[in-house]
Amino acid sequence: MPLPTLTARDRRTLRLAGLGLGAYLLLFCGWTTLQFLGQRRTAYRQLQREATDEKTRLELYNSRVVRLHRLMDAAQMDPAQLSKPRLVARASAAIQQAAMQGGLQMGPIRETLSRGTERELGTIQLDAAGQVTSLTTFLHRLGSLGFQLILDTVQFSSDPMRPGLIKISVVLILLDYEQWDTREVPNA
Repeated sequence: MPLPTLTARDRRTLRLAGLGLGAYLLLFCGWTTLQFLGQRRTAYRQLQREATDEKTRLELYNSRVVRLHRLMDAAQMDPAQLSKPRLVARASAAIQQAAMQGGLQMGPIRETLSRGTERELGTIQLDAAGQVTSLTTFLHRLGSLGFQLILDTVQFSSDPMRPGLIKISVVLILLDYEQWDTREVPNA
């Protein structure tokens, strides 16, 4: 059966129908494509934010590493090479330096290493004399020396030989954090 010939009007109708169908498909596919690309753009921006956050955290970590190395160089101290007796001696030296900078007159200092089964590196007992403000400043500085110290005993007394000065006897415990179990709950 032969195909019927199309008139000019039929051809124009088919052209308009094809253009309309093409425009519809273009709009539908374009809309779907735009939605897909929008989701990809959102995911990419989220990934960029996460990368920027990680970069910021890494820079913060690097600055902490640099600061730690500067502190280690300034204190001439390598924590990996410190032995327990050396750590107790360094803590004692730091305590003595803080006391002398605060204007205290130092008396005898006794260092005692602990046994290996205890959770402390040792104890430091010291006697000093000075003005009340010097004593309170010294006690305040103990927390910022860089060692894990517990103030066990403090005893104040007046010095009859030197009026105006107060004597202090202090017992400090230097903790060994390698021995402490972080999962342990105290008094449980």
